[in-house]
Amino acid sequence: MVFRSMPQVKFDMLHPVLMKVGAANVVASAIAVGTSAVIASAFVVFSIIMGAVIGVINLSLLTRTIKNGFSFGPEKAQRFVIKRYYIRLLTTLVIIGILVSRNIAEPVGLIIGFSVIMMTTLAATIYFAKKELA
Repeated sequence: MVFRSMPQVKFDMLHPVLMKVGAANVVASAIAVGTSAVIASAFVVFSIIMGAVIGVINLSLLTRTIKNGFSFGPEKAQRFVIKRYYIRLLTTLVIIGILVSRNIAEPVGLIIGFSVIMMTTLAATIYFAKKELA
């Protein structure tokens, strides 16, 4: 089957949702960092910040990969996105492994920071997408 025409994806309409999700990530990260600053040590706070930064970079790379995937046909797009997904996953694992093994960051703090970004992104995307469709 030959894929001859590609529907245009309008990324401009996604921009407001992405901006709202980014703002939700900033607020959730600030709450996590503020709470950990009261409860935990500076090392854990730094680790949470590092996890959040890794999460934000990870999501921005995912966004770029998906946008670029729309420029291919369906078969090539699938391979492109999956290949980039595994490269991104392995890179994230290597970076986290280096940070933990060299005692640069605390593992639980990294997981908390990374998870806050991922869960906030998921929840905010669902919420704002439903709100935009209504």
